[in-house]
Amino acid sequence: MPFLEVKDLVLGLKNKYLPLVDKVSFSLEKKEILGILGESGCGKSLTGFALLRLFPPGITRYSGEVIIDGISLYDLPEEEVLKLRGRKVAIILQDPLSSLNPVLTIGEQIEEVLKYHFNLSKEERRERAIKLLKEVGMPDPEIRIKSYPHQLSGGLRQRAMIAMALAGEPELLVADEPTTALDVTLQTQILELLYELNQKKNLSIVFISHDLGIIRWIANRVCVFYAGEIVETAPTEELFNNPLHPYTQTLIESYPKEGKIKKVLKGGVVNLAEKPKGCRYFERCEISCEEGKENHPELISVKKEHWVRCFKYG
Repeated sequence: MPFLEVKDLVLGLKNKYLPLVDKVSFSLEKKEILGILGESGCGKSLTGFALLRLFPPGITRYSGEVIIDGISLYDLPEEEVLKLRGRKVAIILQDPLSSLNPVLTIGEQIEEVLKYHFNLSKEERRERAIKLLKEVGMPDPEIRIKSYPHQLSGGLRQRAMIAMALAGEPELLVADEPTTALDVTLQTQILELLYELNQKKNLSIVFISHDLGIIRWIANRVCVFYAGEIVETAPTEELFNNPLHPYTQTLIESYPKEGKIKKVLKGGVVNLAEKPKGCRYFERCEISCEEGKENHPELISVKKEHWVRCFKYG
């Protein structure tokens, strides 16, 4: 049984029925890193938040299941979900400055997590917080633990966020664009840290990004999102070497190589409020088959572990 199962998840607006994430299904094995790839607004971050039963204002779950280690997340009462967050699943976000509490020190924020989940003395919590900061490569953790978020650089704030996420000893980590606000050198350091944690702590990771290079480097498998649904999923090297969906193909060809871009993705993402009837990629697709104009393709298996949503393979 997979460690994480997402089954037909549908998320959308509270005040009117408008699915923004539509019948999304995927699974994750223990110690696996799953990459979720797509443009801004495709529903990938909403999906990540749903794995903790957290939603931005105005967003709700219409239907679907999230099962973590055999536990059905949406069947639990709220007090049980609070215990599960941080302990079974945790999240790190792309902007630690806005995510960390500006009036509490880094140490106080890590110790809050430890106090909630473990029966430790104040001294034990402080020792554990310093140890966590050491594990994530924080320089001078005994000093930095007394720092406020604004006193740290972007890279150190992100390390502090990761230390907070690890404080509850979770088995699943949702990383939502965790390197977007960092320069290339710091990006590499954070990616290497996450990969090391995955290997040493058997930590399962759902890694959300729009960056193809990062996803290819860190993920074992990839789900490509477009307009609220998965259009292709496959093992990482299979996906990059043999992309099947026209959107995936164009994404890969539009990624700069040796300073050149082979292709530019034209147009914009379909407006979901207009309730598109056919294929959501139809207007931007170079194939634009007639069947896709009126009919919506299903996600189908074309080979072992490789699925695609396109009539070309039906």
